Amino acid sequence: MNVTVAKSSGFCFGVKNAVSAAQEAVGNVADGKRLVMLGEIVHNRYVVDELVKGGFEICETASDCPEGSVVIVRAHGVTPSEIGILQSKNCEIRDMTCPFVSKIHKIVRENALKGMNIIIAGTKGHPEVTGILGEAEGTGVKCAVIKDPEDLETLDFPLSGAILISQTTFSSAAFKKICDIVKNKIEKYNVFDTICITTESRQKEAASLSEISDSMIVIGSAHSSNTTKLLEICKGRCARTFLVNSGTEVRSLISEGKILPADKVGITAGASTPEAIILEVVQQMNEEEKITNQGFDTEFANAVDSIAQVRRGAVVKGTITSADDDYVYVDVHDKSEGRISRKEFDSDPEFDLDKAIAEHVEVTVKVRSIKNSDQGKEIILSKNDVESEKGRAEIEEAYKNKTPIEVKITRTVKDGVIGTYKGVDIYIHRTQIKTGDVKDLESYVGQVLEIQVTKFDTEKGRLRISGSHRIIVSEERRKKSAEIWDNIEEGKHYTGVVRSLVDFGAFIDIGGVDGLVHVSELSWSRNAKPADVLKVGQEIDVYVKSFDKETKKISLGYKKLEDDPYYAIEERMPVGCVVQGTVVRLTKFGAFVQLEPDLDALCHVSQISSRRLEKPEDALTVGQVVQAKVIKIEPDARRISISIKEVNPIDPEIDEPVAEDTAAEDVPAEEAAESGDEA
Repeated sequence: MNVTVAKSSGFCFGVKNAVSAAQEAVGNVADGKRLVMLGEIVHNRYVVDELVKGGFEICETASDCPEGSVVIVRAHGVTPSEIGILQSKNCEIRDMTCPFVSKIHKIVRENALKGMNIIIAGTKGHPEVTGILGEAEGTGVKCAVIKDPEDLETLDFPLSGAILISQTTFSSAAFKKICDIVKNKIEKYNVFDTICITTESRQKEAASLSEISDSMIVIGSAHSSNTTKLLEICKGRCARTFLVNSGTEVRSLISEGKILPADKVGITAGASTPEAIILEVVQQMNEEEKITNQGFDTEFANAVDSIAQVRRGAVVKGTITSADDDYVYVDVHDKSEGRISRKEFDSDPEFDLDKAIAEHVEVTVKVRSIKNSDQGKEIILSKNDVESEKGRAEIEEAYKNKTPIEVKITRTVKDGVIGTYKGVDIYIHRTQIKTGDVKDLESYVGQVLEIQVTKFDTEKGRLRISGSHRIIVSEERRKKSAEIWDNIEEGKHYTGVVRSLVDFGAFIDIGGVDGLVHVSELSWSRNAKPADVLKVGQEIDVYVKSFDKETKKISLGYKKLEDDPYYAIEERMPVGCVVQGTVVRLTKFGAFVQLEPDLDALCHVSQISSRRLEKPEDALTVGQVVQAKVIKIEPDARRISISIKEVNPIDPEIDEPVAEDTAAEDVPAEEAAESGDEA
């Protein structure tokens, strides 16, 4: 059976981008946000089901989308009114409209505003067509969707005042026929061939391949516009053309004799078909061919089995015989020994090479290359490649079952790090390392992280694997969060970690939930900023001041009563005691004297000198150390009054007579208020 797969098969550019965006969104959205695809992102149940398993919901209209959800707009695009609805619902819109479709939207929008009527060569009701028509809403122009030249006769407006465009997946042959009819009725510059380049190439290749094939397989969904066009093209050139969705259906076609062992088989696939299904179909055909050939020549089959299996790419067993500085030599039952780079053994500290040589330990290796020379065969082997294949299989299984695995971070790359699992590299984007921002990627090198495999892609024969530690952390936080909300109560203490600092306070992670310590709760000092008190990553003790389970907000306290400068002030500085302090500020009504850090007392101007002072500056200067008696303490008002003159009055040399004393209690109300603010 000769099988040829069309090069232009599978996901087109737009669909691939939309599906990739959806896959990237799985496990990569803020906690509590819902993932929505606006209409099935692709006409393929396999892809859609996988995304639904990952947490996606399907909504047919914007009105159905939950408030504040993350919405993926598929490659078909949507109408402007749908976008407006999403915006009004505060949805996070990830618009993955295909660039080719966006171009059509622009053409229709601009021409509709000019008053030009719109003719679309396409399928009525198709999501792409519906989105395009939406660009003409409210402009007053007429729109028509046609599928063949005959439909032009049903138009209720003249062609001279219209533009002609096509759906991206429309048949290029059918569009050419329509263009031939309207070429003298619609100006050339008003005809837009907007069929996707990929679609046109796919259709041409399918046509050529089906002409030289005995049987033709079209892989895709009957609901996909471009797939049905391919089926139509192929059926017109190859009588035995079949539409399939999976490898199982191909097996049935072969077993029923609809596809014959001697056939030249052509395979093409619609733009909605993932590469995994194409590979599945091809693999199934290869297996069927092997089944067909079994038992025809037993002696020949036995003879083949007896031939040495040392060939490029084969996995074989051999025994370790010797080693030098560069290579370890292995007997693989061929005329020449194979060799493995010694680095593969040196990187495995648990492997005792000397013992393996002495005991001729058996190892499983993969043949990397075989070269023939005058000195004989040069067989290059690898032990790590076998481990990598095992690791790859385990990673794929972990991906399918969403089972966490542990990787060791080996190096940094652009916007992320590489973790290694049994010799297989896994890319972890910086946003998937933890829930917050990652500024220093190098600090993760050498660490072991538990991750969930979020991408396992074999597209174009190159394996791409991505993982996320953030998903694991988020799930742990979700569980811890539920536990905290079940047991939270005012006054309860938690050991928390400072997650971020803002002007109005600090956000503290108390184990799955963030609470806010307001700036007023950080320090007893009125002028302290959050950054003066805490550092991001610092572990601190906090307690719950208040909480709201509905809004999920927690207010935390941090500053301790015993750290309050006024804590037990009446015991530490009772009325009548003598204290020493430094003048820190002078006002018109007195001087503020710092007794302790963040503890100022007011000495009224009448309590500085035994003489009458016009202003405190007549006797004091900032920075001057003075002694004074405590004459009044008001802990609730956070005020202390002191008298310098009752200990050692400071009398400047002036000619004015001594004034009668004025009690500190006679300070005007507005001055007392200011002193309270400053004390």
